[in-house]
Formats: sequence, C-alpha cells, structure tokens
Amino acid sequence: MGRNERDKRELLDYVRGNDSLGAAIGIEDRSGLELHDLGMGEHNLNYWFADSAGRKFVLRVNVASQPFHDDQVAYEFAALRALVPSGRTPEPMYLDNSADAPGKGALVIGFREGDELDFDHLRPGDLRCAAQIMADVHAVPVGEDCALFRPRDPLVDLYEECLQRFEVYRSSAFEDARITRWARAFIAAAEPMTRIPCDSADCVHIVNTETLPSHFLISERSARAAAQAGPTGRFCADPGSFVDWERPIIGEVAQDVAYFVTPTTTFWDSDFLFPARDVDAFVEDYWRAVDGRFPRGNFDERFRAFRMMTALRSVTWCCRALITYGWADGAVGAHTTDKTARKLPVYLSDDFMEMLAAECFAL
Repeated sequence: MGRNERDKRELLDYVRGNDSLGAAIGIEDRSGLELHDLGMGEHNLNYWFADSAGRKFVLRVNVASQPFHDDQVAYEFAALRALVPSGRTPEPMYLDNSADAPGKGALVIGFREGDELDFDHLRPGDLRCAAQIMADVHAVPVGEDCALFRPRDPLVDLYEECLQRFEVYRSSAFEDARITRWARAFIAAAEPMTRIPCDSADCVHIVNTETLPSHFLISERSARAAAQAGPTGRFCADPGSFVDWERPIIGEVAQDVAYFVTPTTTFWDSDFLFPARDVDAFVEDYWRAVDGRFPRGNFDERFRAFRMMTALRSVTWCCRALITYGWADGAVGAHTTDKTARKLPVYLSDDFMEMLAAECFAL
C-alpha cells in the first residue's frame, strides 16, 4: 500500500471513529462511510463523503499554513462562518484544531454542487455568474468582532510579500540571472503603485485573495439564466458557489477582481488570456452585480495597481517554487504537482515574461 493510500485509510478511520464529528454533521452510524479524492493543493488535502441519505460533505486536512496566522483550519472556519449570509460559500460544520487532529488540523464543510469555471470552455453567462458570486460575497457586512486579518494597506502588504519571496529565491542555489532580470524589472515597475493612497472606507470587505477559476462552481442552468438576464440589476437568483477560503482578509474588492482577470491567474488553469476589452466588460458586470450594495470608491485606480501586483506575486511565487519543489537544471522536483510541472517552465519563459511586461507592467 502506497503512502497516499495509507494516509487515506488513516483519515477514513478518523472520520468513522470521531463521535464529535458525527454529532456536528448529524451522522450517528459512520461505519459505512467512504472517502473519495477531491483534490490536493499546496496547503490542503480534500476528500468528499456521503451519508446514506445522499448528503455530501468535504473533509479538508491542512498540511501547510498560509501567512499571518498560526491556526489555518480555525482561520478558514471563522471566514466561512462570517460568509454564511452570502449564500455563496460552503457551510462550516466541524472544526478540529486539536493536537490529535490529522495533519495540521481538519475541517468538515458542506459539499457544493456545480461545474468548475473553465476558461477554455466558457459558456454564455459563466463570467456573469462569477461576477455576481464575487459581488454577493463582497456585500456581506463585516462585524466588528470578525477575526480575519486586516492589513493596513493590502496593496503594500502584497508588494512586501513579493519582495520577501524574491529575496528567498535570490539567496538560494536556484537563482537564474535571466529570471532575476525580469523580476527586478517588474519590481521596479510595481513599486510606484504602492504610493496610490489606500482609502480605509474601501477596506471593509471579506476578500478571498485567490480568485482562481477552479474556486467557482457554476451550474449550466445558472449560466444560462445569467446569459438571458435583462439589461439592469443582478444576473440571476443563484449564480453558484465560491469555495476554497484558505487565505481571506478584510480588504478591498479590487484585489479579488484584479486577481481573477490577470493573465497569471487565467493561464494557470487554462490557455485563456483575457483580452483588454473583456477585462473592462467583466469589471462593469461585477459592478452591475453589486447593484448599489456598496460604493465604488477608489476601485478603478487601485484595480490597475492590484492587477500589476497580482502578476508580480505570480512571478515571485514561481521563483520561490524553484526552491520549494527542488528544481535544478530543468529537473522536476519530487513534491511538485502535475500542474506545476507543466506550467512553471512556461511561466518562467521569456515569451510569457514579455507578455506580462506588455499586458500588466506597461514595459
């Protein structure tokens, strides 16, 4: 039996034998439960299971924490509890951050149906649904007692995070002079963006910070309804769901919208690159979906800055990934995912860097 199968068997024993978990989700007899693979990310292992009545749940096991907190599963659980009023996020059902929890902690959340957003095979209405899902999440009022991280200036924090990643890469044995030249040029172009004023009145929204297409679950019915919507107001009653809340903050909606349309985001899961005219159209669809629930504020200027910083974040993440995944002389590291093995060389190529220079950094 391989390591992955042993881990899965241990997790199945955990689910079947955990009375607190059973009480939280309302399954007294768990002896017949089975775990099914749902995906492995950089920070979490995911499985789904169902009870005899057909109710489905997701088990998320944390294997690596995100920055600015020490208890990943408790942080994510708090975010999901705060976002329940949106109707767009999984229901938080069980939290285990004890010393006996698997990995670095575990969550059980409700399973959300829908098709992952696929930029290579967009259906009419898909992007409208994604815009409304984000708008519905962003419209949730944030309580004074919300424990999520509140950066003083989310744009500056993102820039400083990029610098930290870059310095880790530069001090390693994996530095490549060609890649370093590109990264330095992008850092120099991005630095003036950090001086665009941050309005505290805009930093009052729960934002995901990683609006990848695979985090949006949209049914064909919802896409069709959004495509057929009238000329004003929100697009449909149920646009879909937004999953994977590893790294939310209280910040600006411009960060989420910019991340969604930046080439480094779309290309990770597809071969799609947003044409400039489509970026503008998506932004306006997003504000139509907001439907007056909060003001636009300084969105437009900060959106341009966040789009540039999102591209820089990706470039410096790729630099650090050379170390994280143990790449050397073109060899693929043992702990990389298949997607990273395919995409990382493309992201670090001169052709891709030249596209970013023109599209995001105006170089």
